[in-house]
Amino acid sequence: MIQGVYVANVTPFAADGAIDTAAYIGHVEWLAERGVQGIVPFGTNGEGPSIGMDEKLPVLEALFALDLPLQIIPCVGQSSLPDTLELVRALQGFPAEALLVMPPYFFKPAPMEGLRRFYDTVVRSATHPVIVYHIPQFAVAVPAGVVAGCDVWGVKDSGADVDYGAAVLRTGKKVLFGSEHDLWRRLSLGAPGVITALGNFMPEAMTAMDRCVRTGDDVEGKALSDRIERIQREVLAYVGPAPVKRLAEARHGIPMGDVRPPLVDVESDFDAKAILDLTEPGLPRAR
Repeated sequence: MIQGVYVANVTPFAADGAIDTAAYIGHVEWLAERGVQGIVPFGTNGEGPSIGMDEKLPVLEALFALDLPLQIIPCVGQSSLPDTLELVRALQGFPAEALLVMPPYFFKPAPMEGLRRFYDTVVRSATHPVIVYHIPQFAVAVPAGVVAGCDVWGVKDSGADVDYGAAVLRTGKKVLFGSEHDLWRRLSLGAPGVITALGNFMPEAMTAMDRCVRTGDDVEGKALSDRIERIQREVLAYVGPAPVKRLAEARHGIPMGDVRPPLVDVESDFDAKAILDLTEPGLPRAR
């Protein structure tokens, strides 16, 4: 069952620019110890569009070999249908919970019929459930009608419009929210879970809020949601996953490395400690 907190985990890079697999696994193990339901490797927060398929597959092989108590939902974010199908087929032998599939991220806006054909073709080639990736600020918007009309599990909604997720839920498809903005209200619509970037460094708060949703603790859940949104605003003052990497490092001490161009690292005034103090004073940090 796909439900709960999934972390859109960052991708550590070594000094030579290659993926640091040991650091990658160390970060994922740290997340598993803190009770998240799963991870989503190589999404936008994991710099997936900047990483080749030949780099992704060995990391995924290493992850699945660990047999961690985590569901793994790899992101397929290629720039063409043939490349998308190549990666989908390469993942057929992996015990993934599902695949998160982004549409080609140009030719905006894409016609609904074209998007339907894209996802129908992907589903026919996949042996895993397919989750549509709706991230209109960076890729092609996928209308709720396309999600409803295709044989997919549902959608990861990383857009800013709360009404979009509600519209998908009304069709009977499921939603994993991908933005921490107003998350308590979004999850209260009946969505089964969230795919979170902030979970890379504050998994405890994310899983605590998820428990509040499941148990109906409105007071604590709303307070956690407000705190999470405040931290989101601090992180969004910077571009890309670099601040998330620095904050994760500050929590567990595992080097997360740089980001790949065209992204850049955070400025020298970035204060990880100050942001972490907003999550929960006294939360364990790396020494």
